[in-house]
Amino acid sequence: MAMNWGAFIGGAAKGAVDYIDDVERKAEKKADRAFTKSEKDRIYNRSKRDKEKAFTDELADSLSVYYTPDQVTDIMKNGKGASRHAISRGEYYTNNGMDASTQYQMPDNDITNISASEVGSVGDVADASENLSTGVVAPEGLGGSSFASRFTKGPDPKDKSLAAAETDIFNMRVRANSLSEEASAKLLAKAQTKEDILLDMQRKKADADRETADPNEVKENYTVTQREAKIKNFRVLARNNAAITTGSLGELTGKLKGTNSLGLAELATASTLKVDNDLGHKEVAMGNSIKSVTQNGVNALNQYAISNYSTVPASRVYANNQELQNAARSGGSLKPGDLYVTYVQSKTQSDGTVIPAQYMAGTYLGDMYKNLGIKPFLPASYLGETWTPTETP
Repeated sequence: MAMNWGAFIGGAAKGAVDYIDDVERKAEKKADRAFTKSEKDRIYNRSKRDKEKAFTDELADSLSVYYTPDQVTDIMKNGKGASRHAISRGEYYTNNGMDASTQYQMPDNDITNISASEVGSVGDVADASENLSTGVVAPEGLGGSSFASRFTKGPDPKDKSLAAAETDIFNMRVRANSLSEEASAKLLAKAQTKEDILLDMQRKKADADRETADPNEVKENYTVTQREAKIKNFRVLARNNAAITTGSLGELTGKLKGTNSLGLAELATASTLKVDNDLGHKEVAMGNSIKSVTQNGVNALNQYAISNYSTVPASRVYANNQELQNAARSGGSLKPGDLYVTYVQSKTQSDGTVIPAQYMAGTYLGDMYKNLGIKPFLPASYLGETWTPTETP
């Protein structure tokens, strides 16, 4: 029988085509799997970088409570461990009536307590945060010394406990936060009564001590440990009243994350401490501590304004000081704690230096911290002659 070569060749060709199709399908599946894995890796790495960036941004916010922007930048260049150490030292210095920014020595050893309004570059802290989150850090030492050696040694605390009455009042106020509204009100009223009695006793004792003491002698009514603990307690109450929650490094967490609430709470801490000290002991050392806490709050608010001025909505960008004043009046668009940007005219300083007309960023505080000597409008930084708002207000 004759061979059907046409059918044979056709069948062979079909088999070859099927084989090629099968190889291509397998190659496509392999490529799809490789793409899927690559995409998953890319998404995972991006998520990891985003989380790391968010963490270091919060770290920068916590550092800014105690240090100037230049110092925050320098500290963060040394890594996360150095940043944690700096936050711990900052809290220690503040609680002992010392300005943390003057206790930290930059590598050139000539750092001074610079006002946040004198910062030369708005983006320095953001750059340091970006470098830290991506692992790009360049430790710098003082002639090979450890990072910890940049901090001056604080006073040696004396091991004495808090006054029992003050501890009791503090604990009552903390407990009140976990009670019903009616029970909380009763407990807070009881705490206020006890505090009024305690303050009256402290005031009478302080007055009597001043009458009998050498007028040139500066008397301290608290040990370092007592003063540190009292400031810490007032800070806890201020943060509780503002519904602030913080992480292990003191960074903001929860619904207030990314706001200037920590700086505002620091000023609230200083304000209530001043009222307490003025009505009670009028202690000089406590007064110095209050000034340090106040400066920490101002530094934190100014740093927040410098970092976030670009997010200020057009409704809070003002063409002149009069518009700014009008917005702050009753019923206006500006509320205490709000960031603002306003255009200011040129200014000649006492040394003859002329500051050109330009926009300035700041925080509106109203009269909340008048007892600390803080004015309603807290300027943070000039934005430069070339800066203009993205929207016309």
